[in-house]
Amino acid sequence: MPRPKTVSDEEVLGAALHVMASSGMIFTMSDIARHVGLSRATLIQRFGDRDSILRRIAEQEVEATRSWLEDLPIIEGADALWQFLEVIVSSMGKGDGFSARVQIAAFESRDPSLRSLADQRYALVQKAIAARLPNNAERLETAKHLHAIIAGATMQWVVTDGSEDLSEFVLRRLRWAVDNLAQDLT
Repeated sequence: MPRPKTVSDEEVLGAALHVMASSGMIFTMSDIARHVGLSRATLIQRFGDRDSILRRIAEQEVEATRSWLEDLPIIEGADALWQFLEVIVSSMGKGDGFSARVQIAAFESRDPSLRSLADQRYALVQKAIAARLPNNAERLETAKHLHAIIAGATMQWVVTDGSEDLSEFVLRRLRWAVDNLAQDLT
């Protein structure tokens, strides 16, 4: 009979994100194990290796994104689109812990399975944006561009002095694009 888990998988994955945020790309199973108070052997038994933990984090993010987006109402039009964009960008918060997201992006760029999961997550967001745009032939393409502005602005924020919250920074850049698309969004 297996022993009961004293630390949930979600706590381990959260600890891995915390370790990444503080240590960068160079972290070990031992680092994660110390953070959650488990042995390295226990983590290896449960997850395999560090890359498996990263894949589990990515899988969890895809499902969390899907679930979260499904719960949001779908209303078309410029005002509804902006309200939706505010909701998704505001979920980024002030930027605390965002360095872990940058680390994950670096892993995603090198690992095909992580890249595929990131692509799934991005596609979910792009489809959710497209669903709020007027029904026209450019709907998905417009959504991809708006999402690219969000992604690009987050990377721009990374190299700022951090005096502005991440979500505020991104929304300012996104507002310009939405205002300039306004005639196409009605």
